[in-house]
Amino acid sequence: MRRYETTFILSPELEETELEKNISRYSEIITSRGGTIEKEDRWGMRRLAYMIRKKTQGYYVQLVHESGPEVPRELERQFLLNENCLRYLTVLAQKPVPEALKKRSFDPELDTIADDADDDNDDDDRPGRDGRPRRSANRPSTRYGFDNSGIDNE
Repeated sequence: MRRYETTFILSPELEETELEKNISRYSEIITSRGGTIEKEDRWGMRRLAYMIRKKTQGYYVQLVHESGPEVPRELERQFLLNENCLRYLTVLAQKPVPEALKKRSFDPELDTIADDADDDNDDDDRPGRDGRPRRSANRPSTRYGFDNSGIDNE
């Protein structure tokens, strides 16, 4: 069993009962084939980035489910048959974030990701320097293998 995220957009012209019917239909496909729905997230009516079938709005729904590989294929088949479904996308859900990465936070003053671990920010302990001198600011850059000193810039 794999964990999937299925997001679909339904037509804005559907009434509340028809919306419920469509969403429960897709949920039933997942559960009837041995899958489990972890989360049903209804984002509601949203403006589309571009027109789809002459519509500028759509009702967004996201289902996070754990199921076998045949379920996304069946969902896709049902989405194609339903003319009230404007768009759909099923992706493999990401694995949970490890605890080590959860401790990292963004520091807006430094404009970097700060680690809660002890970090003294010494550049001297970087591996691979082997006593080589640092590039000085007055030395010309030959990053691309040539020197621009002979080119006249008008």
